[in-house]
Amino acid sequence: MSELGQVLQRAREEKGITLDDIQRITKIQKRYLEAIERGHFHVLPGHFYARAFIKSYAEAVGLDPNHIMSHFQSDLPAQPPTEQVERLRRRRVASTNSPLQAGRWVTKTLLVLFIALIIGVIYIAVVNSNGGTMTQPIPGSSVNPGAEIVTPGNGGGAAASPIAQQPNPPASVTPTPDPVTTPEQVTEAPKTTITFESQQGSMYNFAVQGDEKMTVKLKVKDDRSWFGVSEGKGKKYVEEGELKKGEEKTIELGKSAYVRLGKPMTVELTVNGVVVDTSKMKSMPSNIVLKMKEAVTQ
Repeated sequence: MSELGQVLQRAREEKGITLDDIQRITKIQKRYLEAIERGHFHVLPGHFYARAFIKSYAEAVGLDPNHIMSHFQSDLPAQPPTEQVERLRRRRVASTNSPLQAGRWVTKTLLVLFIALIIGVIYIAVVNSNGGTMTQPIPGSSVNPGAEIVTPGNGGGAAASPIAQQPNPPASVTPTPDPVTTPEQVTEAPKTTITFESQQGSMYNFAVQGDEKMTVKLKVKDDRSWFGVSEGKGKKYVEEGELKKGEEKTIELGKSAYVRLGKPMTVELTVNGVVVDTSKMKSMPSNIVLKMKEAVTQ
């Protein structure tokens, strides 16, 4: 048993908490919790989840997860070299593809400009070929069948067919004024504003204004993350589970929300369409409290 595992087990026993209780609180399988206490970190599913599980265990038994991670750094599982090599390989592939993608974009742009140029040349050629000889009817007059209208400057001394007499003007009609309608007053819907208030360890507190209820939307941008959403800390989760890259979940709540994210920096969190920045939340998991507050009237 490692020293880290002994510290976590001692803290759990002092609080009278069983491994089943820890499993229910953290959603971590019991066999992984036992492996942490015994120091068998190789049993855990990867380097990232090993550290995340240890942080969650420490928080559940009332210990400071950041202090535990820094104090027992030597006991923690090191990142495998294969993961580092894979990251370097991905960076090289991305940097190699960037010039190729830029070249394709330039080629498409030039092709569009060339097509537009050809269309413009054809249009100018068609207009010039007409030479301004297009005939137009005289407004307000009718022309007998077979009559020909010759524009000034064309035809020299050619005689034009007589134009039929103009019809009598129609009888004047007194216009009826349209009924005046009074536009209805449109009340603009209040816009939601979210204000950061405070942070206490892994707890982030936000104030929400502008709506009567909350619509919480979660979308994973990269990797995967566990989540749990309720209407307040300590209350039963309305929704919980794990989301993978590209997956999203929308939850309708009342005037308060409690969101717990296993890996917050990979999750895009929006409340009533407003983005809550989780990129700087380094604690895993992180707890986000949102409370509705009435707007101050002046």
